[in-house]
Amino acid sequence: MLVLVDGDVEATVAGLKARGVEIVTEPQEAPWQPGRTVAEFRDSEGNRMVVAGK
Repeated sequence: MLVLVDGDVEATVAGLKARGVEIVTEPQEAPWQPGRTVAEFRDSEGNRMVVAGK
């Protein structure tokens, strides 16, 4: 799994959705780190990717 760090997870997920990317997990607080937002999506090959806010 690849984790990408981004300053605005919600905006990034909205942009991915607009391009037809499968969102597996909507932006939510990371259970392992309060205050960090994470979301999961699949790339064109079906690999799971996570985008995490700073």
